[in-house]
Amino acid sequence: MSAELREQAKDAVNRLFRQRESKGFWILEHRADIHCILFHLLVVTGYVTAFFLYLHPDVAHIKNRTEMAAFVGASVLLLGWVSGINLGVNFHNHVHLRLFRVAWLNRWFGRLWAITGCWPSRFWFHAHVTVHHSDTLGPTDWTLAKRKPDGSFENHWKYSLLHWPWRYARHLWQDYRSGTHPGFRQDAPREFLIFCVLYSIPFWIDPMMGLLLWFAPHWVANILILGSGMYVQHVGCEAESDAHPFRTSNTFFSRFFNMATFNIGYHNLHHSFPHIHWSELPEFQPVVQRIFDADDASALRFGYFRATVELTLGGKWPAIRMRYPQYPPARPEEIPDSAAQAGAR
Repeated sequence: MSAELREQAKDAVNRLFRQRESKGFWILEHRADIHCILFHLLVVTGYVTAFFLYLHPDVAHIKNRTEMAAFVGASVLLLGWVSGINLGVNFHNHVHLRLFRVAWLNRWFGRLWAITGCWPSRFWFHAHVTVHHSDTLGPTDWTLAKRKPDGSFENHWKYSLLHWPWRYARHLWQDYRSGTHPGFRQDAPREFLIFCVLYSIPFWIDPMMGLLLWFAPHWVANILILGSGMYVQHVGCEAESDAHPFRTSNTFFSRFFNMATFNIGYHNLHHSFPHIHWSELPEFQPVVQRIFDADDASALRFGYFRATVELTLGGKWPAIRMRYPQYPPARPEEIPDSAAQAGAR
């Protein structure tokens, strides 16, 4: 039945794909990606503004160390928050589906994009696409939380504090040394050098500013935002198998959360069909919902932030596999009869 469900999901998705028209615009592959570009430019503007006010405190009427400390603290939290979304969600969309129709523009825009999260763009692509997506929750997926002997996941905060940069650096180095990824081995030295040159610019302007308003927000972005997001996306799930092809990810149906994070909550659908554009995930979800239900795929009504709070307060992930709560049943012509019957069971 699982193989049949997998094929039915592919057929349903491909059927909708064939009905769609190209949504490109000028040099963009998809016109909705203008939102991605604008969000990234706003994040860059935030950093430039923070740097300027730090170097020219009189403009912001910052008169003493206490006021400067308050300004720096607020800036670190705000810049860290938006940088985590910009890297883990916004740049994430770019590594799956290119934004521009011009190759060099994708390459250089990606390099300038990923540094706002303290990552070389090629390294992030390798970790996320080559490692994570190719073997989600499998033995070679070193991006996710480790499993205990009883099969449960390690503590949320332990994972968040250790995954970046410590575990990532170790595994990236091992992948580079092993030679099992020749493309990554060839690109890594050049991309790391480009990253170091670009990332060092704020430190050359003012070392303390670079530490407080450049590196510190990136720590918040990778630990508190990206680390927590990666954890709740897959905690309580299991690697794809013949018995259960659609249990690799948790789906989060908070409308506000998805609106604010480029629909990243539709994570099970994204992992199953990463070629679906982020802006179209809500449209494709009803097409496959009964098929996912037939496999008891996990879905929750809230977003990542509430999930992180519940993990922090309760310490355990609720072992719940919910039916999709907000979508009306798909039209009969969209779902094969056998899938509907399986879901009914």
